Amino acid sequence: MLQYFIRPKCLSHEWQVCLTLHCKDNIPLQIKLPNWVPGSYLIRDFSRHIVDIQATCNDVPKALKQISKNCWETPPESGEWQIYYTVYAYDLSVRGAFLTSERGFFDGACLFLNVGGFEAQPHKVILDELPNGWAVATTMPQTAPNRFQAASYAELIDHPVELGRIETLTFEAGGIPHRIALSGHYQSFNRERLVQDIQKICSSQLEMFSGNAPFKEYLFLLHVGDDIYGGLEHISSTALLADRNSLPSEKMGEEADDAYIQLLGLFSHEYFHAWNVKSIKPEVFVPYRLDSESYTEQLWAFEGITSYYDDLFLVRSGVIRPQQYLELLAKSITRVQQGFGRLKQTLAESSFTAWNKFYKQDENSTNAIVSYYQKGALVALCLDLLLRSRSDGRTSLDDVMRALYRKWCENGQGIPEGQWQVYCREITGLDLDDFFQTALYSTKDLPLVQCLFDAGVALNWLPLPRSHGGGFVMEAAKCEQATDFGAKFKQLEDGIVLTHVLSGGSAEQAALSPKDKIIALNGFACKAFEKQWQSLSVGDIVHIHYFRDGVLHETDLTVQKAKPETAMLSIENQSLLKAWLQAS
Repeated sequence: MLQYFIRPKCLSHEWQVCLTLHCKDNIPLQIKLPNWVPGSYLIRDFSRHIVDIQATCNDVPKALKQISKNCWETPPESGEWQIYYTVYAYDLSVRGAFLTSERGFFDGACLFLNVGGFEAQPHKVILDELPNGWAVATTMPQTAPNRFQAASYAELIDHPVELGRIETLTFEAGGIPHRIALSGHYQSFNRERLVQDIQKICSSQLEMFSGNAPFKEYLFLLHVGDDIYGGLEHISSTALLADRNSLPSEKMGEEADDAYIQLLGLFSHEYFHAWNVKSIKPEVFVPYRLDSESYTEQLWAFEGITSYYDDLFLVRSGVIRPQQYLELLAKSITRVQQGFGRLKQTLAESSFTAWNKFYKQDENSTNAIVSYYQKGALVALCLDLLLRSRSDGRTSLDDVMRALYRKWCENGQGIPEGQWQVYCREITGLDLDDFFQTALYSTKDLPLVQCLFDAGVALNWLPLPRSHGGGFVMEAAKCEQATDFGAKFKQLEDGIVLTHVLSGGSAEQAALSPKDKIIALNGFACKAFEKQWQSLSVGDIVHIHYFRDGVLHETDLTVQKAKPETAMLSIENQSLLKAWLQAS
């Protein structure tokens, strides 16, 4: 058995760890830390946070030889080994380690060293000298107070740990105990509503899979703070970050506000991952190889399909109305349509290059890449609606997901490259090869208009201001031609700073670049750009003063018309819409 004795040094933001194990063979041990964490496809080099590392064997100091950035080797010797190391922990994210005098958190991949050849042995965790009043929240099996044990290394790093002052909310869904471990600073909120809404979402997802869950309990680790957001899935828990103002207030009416809807969507998304990617997964993830990149073209099927279902389960469970769901959907469609990267990168390429493109975005990313989350969700939408339409409502994407989960439960095998589409055809009996070719391997537009029409929803593309974002209207909308600046920016007190310049837009044609600071339009201080821009018409020429690298420049910008890239959805057939939004 391997044992990790973990002690917090809160003031210096460090976890002190002592790893002990018995080696009966006179062979060198290889000890390494993962370079990435499952669910977040970027090489993060967690070993860079190891401040120091030392070793003893049978109480005698031994030299460790570093053989790569994340791997050390011991001398060949049998006996009782102790590996002492310190990890700097100040990463306020769901995929790292964090420690202050108020709170501790760690994802096992960035804290627990892996010993080669010992991965299948039990791994025990002992938390020592925790500050007074601190509680521990995790789904790692507990053997005693602050003592935990996992059956293997893979299981060890699949149980994130939250420590500190924690409020626990509980409920049951499908007969399974669920907990929300809430940490951070927050004001009074409607706890009953939060619990009831999350219970409805979880119950709906469990019902879709006939109550067959890959967990016996489930834990939501929710840390709230100031302007934070994120989530990372695990097999029986998830780590979540959210803005404290997204919690439902006591005064919130029957209809959820936008911030709370976003929070509910985060819960829904990470929970669905328990089936889709923590269970059903690409073949290259079985097992996870955490030293280097694991390339797959299938992330659209795991993040994209999950991103489709996260909002869909909000309306299926009744926590939002159909009109609110269509509002969310319209905004998602608009975000994809307004990104020029959709014309340059296929969805399969987006999945494959996540490691060096999606997770390393820069000022040109909107012009160069497409999100396998966002466009993947639209592909899942079209696929679901095509299956329903071509089968006269007898089959849907729900059936595909259930069958894939059954297959996983039977054999535990991942899905080979290109095989997801084959399984879909085998499960449904429908040939959608042309659709998959267009959706995954080309940059052609998806058949959104027709698919939504078949589900009772009209999609209209309108030339609205980019800031509009799309939405839901009671009936098909019309509008006058709007203008488009062709750039994203941040408004400051004395001007705007460009963050992204869009291909072919007004800003690019005027030779403006990211990081330029515009200080004047037609001689007037740029203190309220949106309002000033609204007074302009298509074809107007605007004289702009801006700073670049501390040097004042001037340029003339010709105002272009907005493209019809804003999605507006309206209901055309209530019965068709109802059939789509209910579980099948």
